[in-house]
Amino acid sequence: MYKLLNYVNRKWNQTVFLFHDIATRTKIGWLVKLSIWAHDRMFWELPERLQLIGGVFVSEHRLQRELELANHQAQYWMGYAFDLQSQLFDMIPDIEEEPKEAELLTVGIDS
Repeated sequence: MYKLLNYVNRKWNQTVFLFHDIATRTKIGWLVKLSIWAHDRMFWELPERLQLIGGVFVSEHRLQRELELANHQAQYWMGYAFDLQSQLFDMIPDIEEEPKEAELLTVGIDS
């Protein structure tokens, strides 16, 4: 039912646009005014909950786009954080700890 409704809506609006285009090309004053009136008054826009794009509701397309954008932003910020962390680790000087050799204490036993 929604597909049929969207098809009728699209064909109606295409007809209104075609009438407006033909009227403006003829440059007949009253016909141009009539086509402008028809374009303004007879253009039919369906509510968003009824609009389909490729058989999928517009609201679902919008949600999919927001999800793609959120995933892209999350990956961007994860990559950015990884780069900053790598730079931070590169800034830390590498200190090689030398093993401290146990100093041998010589104890003399003097009696």
